Amino acid sequence: MNFAKRLERLVELLNEKNLDAAILGDRANVRYFTGMRFNAASFSILFVSKKGDVVLLTAILDYNRVKKTCFIKDIRKFPEDDPNYLAPLRELLSGRDVKTVGVEFSSVSVERENLIKEVTKAELLNIENDLLNMRMVKDKEEIELIKAAAKIAEKAMIKAMESVREGMKEYEVSAIAQDVMMREGAEGLSFEPFVMSGENAWLPQRFSSAKELKKGELSLFDMGCIFAGYCSDITRTFSLGGISDEQKNLFEVAYEAQKRAIKTVRPGVLAEDVDKAARDYIAEKGYGKYFPHLTGHGLGLSIHEMPIVDVGRKTVLQPGMVITVEPGVYVEGIGAARVEDMVLVTEDGCELLTNAPRELVR
Repeated sequence: MNFAKRLERLVELLNEKNLDAAILGDRANVRYFTGMRFNAASFSILFVSKKGDVVLLTAILDYNRVKKTCFIKDIRKFPEDDPNYLAPLRELLSGRDVKTVGVEFSSVSVERENLIKEVTKAELLNIENDLLNMRMVKDKEEIELIKAAAKIAEKAMIKAMESVREGMKEYEVSAIAQDVMMREGAEGLSFEPFVMSGENAWLPQRFSSAKELKKGELSLFDMGCIFAGYCSDITRTFSLGGISDEQKNLFEVAYEAQKRAIKTVRPGVLAEDVDKAARDYIAEKGYGKYFPHLTGHGLGLSIHEMPIVDVGRKTVLQPGMVITVEPGVYVEGIGAARVEDMVLVTEDGCELLTNAPRELVR
């Protein structure tokens, strides 16, 4: 991947916004611009000036690896588990004529914010959305990695669904999928996978528990993995049999809503129109108030990225965007149903990236 080209785009952004520098700490953003993977327990800081100066600060235990493998020339280390761990950032900023700095408000710590203000007297401006927009359209290499992540998740879902039996605990089903994903080469999980059965699904609970699977219930399984930094996300609804016609109808409504939404995905369509296709159908079937969330979201280096597919979202879909489509219906006392797949926007339509079987009864 052309990380140097990405940094050039960041420098262009700084100049367009009249910012003297950017100081980034969000793990996905740092990886996007440097290609470097960091331990989940550590962090890094990327400094980029409007003149094109680039400095990467890494934890001392990451330093030798990063120094050897990263294309950035100026790489500095900071101590871990040390009250003075930000001293290298202070040293980096001292003496620089920096009056306006772009940061990510959701990930900059108060400690780091105070240090930047103290040393530079700079005004901090949020460039988070600008960075998300920059990452929104994927290049060919990114798409291949996302496809690989999707295929691993698909294999894991298939194996888990083949394995479900009455009496299994929710977390046992999740463990099967996690094992498959790691054996297939995933570097980690997109999020904590969760199986939600019966009441846990319509609440919804959003984590796996010791509850046992049983007949007469609808169960949801939402999971995904990370491959070479890029995330996948897939959901299936399943039953062990013995369900009512109303429960079957609930699933059919959710699944048909998803299919209708996917049919709308193509360049030039607004994100809100994809949402509308699903939401209108669910409302038409009488379940409108039982669809409480968005229809989908972008994904890439983060599990939730732009574009957001929801009511009022005016983002125009473009080739290279990857989104999920996942309308759901949750009715207390009856059950919950959601089918989620990853969809790539192509030049003339879309491509489904996840194709694990979607049948309800296992």
